[in-house]
Amino acid sequence: MNLFNCGAYSAALRPSSGLIAQENMGVVENGTILTLGTANAAGYQHIDFPRKNIIIKRGAIANFNNLEGQKVVVTKVSSQNGNTAVTLKRKDGRNFFRFWPTITADFEKALVNKELKVPNTKREVSIDQ
Repeated sequence: MNLFNCGAYSAALRPSSGLIAQENMGVVENGTILTLGTANAAGYQHIDFPRKNIIIKRGAIANFNNLEGQKVVVTKVSSQNGNTAVTLKRKDGRNFFRFWPTITADFEKALVNKELKVPNTKREVSIDQ
């Protein structure tokens, strides 16, 4: 029997996004606070913001760089076909680009591409001497 044709061997070595989803499912739930990461030149790939021309037509400025570091709150979590979709709203209560109160994102893909960041929940304690 060829070792490479063995199903257990290939499944163990094959990278799977399902493993990432299982690890993060315990992390994300309604009320979880996340941070928006940096956007590339074309904007965010896995966070569903309106296109730049639509934002401009509505009278807002389409500057995705201003969103970097913004805290967002998860308002809805849904899972379809192994992908976790989250609905996000700004923690400060303002709308995205003045008109959109919520946005959706593919949670696992946005985490892998560092478009969303989960804040560190560990607290560092300093001891004064």
